[in-house]
Amino acid sequence: MITILKLLTGEEIIGDVDFKDGNVKINKPCILQMISTSRNEEPMMALVPYAPYTEDHCVTVEAKSIIWHEKPVKDLYNQYNKVFGTGIIV
Repeated sequence: MITILKLLTGEEIIGDVDFKDGNVKINKPCILQMISTSRNEEPMMALVPYAPYTEDHCVTVEAKSIIWHEKPVKDLYNQYNKVFGTGIIV
């Protein structure tokens, strides 16, 4: 399930998440990063691959390292899925 996680370190990560046995496995994780634009425009959101050097593009974190987790808004879900997921847009 595509989920946003806020870690104790302050990072916000989006990925295909599986909660299991006190751990959280994140497949194709990306950091959500705000990018400032010109003065009158709202900031933009960038998806930056997290740990792209891992063999299976997957990381596992302890559940106790997560502050919160939620489903992303539809636009963010679609953007992630288009680039890193199945390509299916809702």
